[in-house]
Formats: sequence, C-alpha cells, structure tokens
Amino acid sequence: MLEFFISSASRRKVLVYLLNNQAKEYHLRELSRNIGEPASIIKRELDRLEQIGFLLSWAEGNQRRFKVNPRYFLLNELKAFLDKATGFSTPPRVLQRFTLKEAMEKRKTWKKRSKAIAEEYGKDLKRQRPRHPAEKRLLERLA
Repeated sequence: MLEFFISSASRRKVLVYLLNNQAKEYHLRELSRNIGEPASIIKRELDRLEQIGFLLSWAEGNQRRFKVNPRYFLLNELKAFLDKATGFSTPPRVLQRFTLKEAMEKRKTWKKRSKAIAEEYGKDLKRQRPRHPAEKRLLERLA
C-alpha cells in the first residue's frame, strides 16, 4: 500500500528503515548494506530527506553520519502512517459490494440528491473540479 503514496522504491526502503530505527546514527555505507541498495541511490535519498529537515547530518572523521531528527514536525505522523501502511498482514476487507444494477440504483438516488442540492442552493453551482475525460465517457455510456 505504501507504494501508492511514495513512488520511489529506494525512498520507501530508506524511510521504513530509518523510522523503525530512529535512535541510531548511521553512515552511508552502513545504510547501504542494511537496506540493500547502492550507496549512490541511498546518498541521493538521504540528501533529499536532509533538505526537508527529516534527517540530521554531521561529519565525524572522514565519514558523514546521519540520524533521524527527533524534533521533525511530521515525525509522529510519518511513523503512524508507516505503521498503518505496513501493518496489514492481510488486505483490508471490503465491507460492502454492489452489483452493477445496485450501483446504478445508487447513482440514481445520488443524482436526485444532487438535483435537490442544486435547487436548494441555486442552479449556478459549478463543480469544484472538472470531470476527467474517462469519467465523462463512462457517464455518457451509462446515461
């Protein structure tokens, strides 16, 4: 599920690893070995995460050390999101399924409700966002 929100596989791996091991500090090669990605890719992701303040970095000898910034303003939200996204051992259950006929009936009731809202608030209401062309074609076929 996490791949839908974070498209870069290497960024997902880095975030998951760092959020699960927040208290430790790492150098580039150590992270590369632990994550299983080339050091150049890890370095690019670490630089991006450092730019937004998620990581702290400093020089120690001839190495650059990295650590998760414990004062990063979205740290708790990212950790909670990660826990939820990776916590599903089985996919979530579908609570309600509709046949096409039932969905069309629901659509009719939604259409009636939309008309009632338009009458209540005025006919000059416009959609907040334009319809996607595929959505338009689907609605034309169904109508």
